[in-house]
Amino acid sequence: MISIRKIAVVLLLGFSLQISHSNAIAQGKREIIIEHADNMRNLRINELEVRRLIGNVVISHDGTIVHCDSLYDYAGQNRFDAFGNVKVFQKTGTLYGDTLRFNGETKQGKVRGKTVRLVDDDVTLITRFLDFETRENTANFFGGGIITSSDSARFSSLRGKFFSKEKVARFAGNVAYRDTSILLNTDSLEYYDEQELIKFYGPTRIYNDSSYLFCQHGQYNRETQNSEFHGNAFIDNGAQKVYGNSILYDSNNGEAKVIDEGCVIDTLRNITIYGNSLYYNQETEYAQATENPLAVYTQQSDTLYLRADKLIGLTVKDSIKTDSTLHNLLVGVGDVQFFRNDIQGVCDSMLYHSIDSIMYMHIEPILWNENNQLTANDVKILFKNQNISQMNFNGSSFVASQEDSTRFNQIKGREMVGYFTKGALSKLDINGNGETVYYIRDKGEIVGVNKAVSSNLSIGIRDNEVTNIMFRDKPVATLYPIDKAELQNIMVKGFMWHIDKRPKSSQSIIPSGLNLSFYKPIEQKANSYRVLKVQPAYSLNDITFGAQDAINDPDKTIPANSLEKAGDSKNFEKLEKFNTRLR
Repeated sequence: MISIRKIAVVLLLGFSLQISHSNAIAQGKREIIIEHADNMRNLRINELEVRRLIGNVVISHDGTIVHCDSLYDYAGQNRFDAFGNVKVFQKTGTLYGDTLRFNGETKQGKVRGKTVRLVDDDVTLITRFLDFETRENTANFFGGGIITSSDSARFSSLRGKFFSKEKVARFAGNVAYRDTSILLNTDSLEYYDEQELIKFYGPTRIYNDSSYLFCQHGQYNRETQNSEFHGNAFIDNGAQKVYGNSILYDSNNGEAKVIDEGCVIDTLRNITIYGNSLYYNQETEYAQATENPLAVYTQQSDTLYLRADKLIGLTVKDSIKTDSTLHNLLVGVGDVQFFRNDIQGVCDSMLYHSIDSIMYMHIEPILWNENNQLTANDVKILFKNQNISQMNFNGSSFVASQEDSTRFNQIKGREMVGYFTKGALSKLDINGNGETVYYIRDKGEIVGVNKAVSSNLSIGIRDNEVTNIMFRDKPVATLYPIDKAELQNIMVKGFMWHIDKRPKSSQSIIPSGLNLSFYKPIEQKANSYRVLKVQPAYSLNDITFGAQDAINDPDKTIPANSLEKAGDSKNFEKLEKFNTRLR
């Protein structure tokens, strides 16, 4: 970025003109030395004695040399006014203008011109109104200013002020900055040179080739490359979008942290992750949500709502296949709950493999599909065309459905494979230690219950009812009339009914108080400013507001007393007209 420090040095440190009249002239001690003038006249203007220097005027002071066409030297007033082709030469740079007014008593100077130009080795400021004050070492421009540097960076604003002692610069009004990588538009900007810290206020937009950022206010540390964006903060990287009340961003590694309510939307995977604390890495595409996290995975046929103590979304490469094979994973850790119209579940940890459409559930997983409750030590769910295709159950596998308030169909095995048709369970293969209990109805009435044991069997299911059982090993089966069936005899060991844990709807998954559409007004506002993309001005005529606007429209973001206005420039213009008549 353009070195604000260089501009401040040129503006502040060089203009320490000190004028001392009285007897110092005769003693040769006067601090301002008249090096040359074609003519000199003594005048009296408004009861003031004025020495007028005319033609190729050159004066010097403590290493500073001033060239102009004419100059008024006010006897006893410790001030002078220079007119026409004013040039101020210093070690730190050169200042050009049409007029220069300097008061040694107030230590204030005013430079005016159609184009006032301040040139350093590699930085140039152009404006029409430039004021400086050497007692407090401040300088300000107004009515529009443009700063350029040799590295093609360009900056423009309506007005700005430099504080040399504090090494602070402030700019306000249509601030625009561009370098080789970004374009920045904001209302007001502050630069702290020692900390290399930039603060911006008002609707702020940052553009580059691959992303767009919006916020109400924030800051950027040039040394650490860390940024803070507050108030309707929004980052759009194309495939991913990040929203939040506050976003902290480290451009060194592409890490973004969202504080308070926020979300990350992955438009390629159709996954939105919400949370009051979010972390996202742009380089690795790793996202993590804590504090009431929620993931919403939108599919053509349905939408999956998932919550956990912690949610993680990431992209990984499969080194077994090829280095370019990417796999998108969604991980839930701790108190996992999810809801989709055709399937609901809870467990302690879960992993969803979006490329292969596989979900893994671990540690006390419980699933519900229509009227069926499915449990095991571990569960693997396969989706095809975004519908459930198959479930693999490993260890202490159970499938159960409720017949009435006290009776349950039960299927148990060491391992099971469930097959689904149009999202409904249609077949079960039980491998090892198979046990079944299912109730028999006649004309809708329960008339009996069958209990069978077989190592391996297959069960056909239609409309949540068992249609056939095929025992692949010799079974041991008992049919009980319903009035002879004792529950303790027909309950399978280890069976538990967990209906109280079943998510009832998507609303039961969504954290209390979370509005899933909260980000839409943020994006709407960000995009309304997005189209107001403004390049830094290339000429003062390109500045949106003129000098009179700078006078009449005080800045509302930076305190008014920190940005000077045109002041008494009209009086100076009257004096210039008087000078013209005398020539």
